Amino acid sequence: MFPLDDQDMEIVAPEGWARLDRVVLMAADLLGPVANAILPKGVAAEILAILKPAEALARRLLYLLAPTIILAPKSASPAKAGASSSSVPAAPKPRDHTPVFRLTEAPTRAPKPTGPRLRYLDGPPAQPKPPARPAAPQTAAKLRDRLIALSMVLGDPDHHAKRLARFLARRAAKAAPRPVPLNFENVPGLSRKRLDADLRDALEFTNAAAQYKATAPPG
Repeated sequence: MFPLDDQDMEIVAPEGWARLDRVVLMAADLLGPVANAILPKGVAAEILAILKPAEALARRLLYLLAPTIILAPKSASPAKAGASSSSVPAAPKPRDHTPVFRLTEAPTRAPKPTGPRLRYLDGPPAQPKPPARPAAPQTAAKLRDRLIALSMVLGDPDHHAKRLARFLARRAAKAAPRPVPLNFENVPGLSRKRLDADLRDALEFTNAAAQYKATAPPG
């Protein structure tokens, strides 16, 4: 069924974005209206259980769009082109606090060693570990930012596909060891047993398609 052609994408992409739209509504309902409210125990984990696979699905849908985008060359800034009419430095732009959707995923961790652990009994006793600090109460702020960022991807997927295309072009120019920084082998949130069946199907399919696109030989 791979590689996907334009006709396939006309079917796959709208279905994937529609599922993401429903997930965003579910997460927003769980999160509630107050951004800095302390979440009841277990609510953050429940939200992450649907938010992580939703973000992973969005990244793969963007990746399937990104290689088809032709990037226009960036025009040189006036300062770089020598067109600055003043030696006075420009005032710094105010920082934009709009949440930004993350385009990357952490690589799979190396498996833990399974052999016997060696202990030396003739040395000084090991220092006891300090007690763990109590976890700070989980607020809704960070989760809400991630939800807003995902909503912005849903609102303008072409813009974020261009972001991804530029990002991948920079990585290719630097010969990065992970040209496509997506974790195809351990997809975030996919291993959860109670994951919505439709979301699971969409994520498994788009992950397989994206992995094929990332690893297929050229030509």
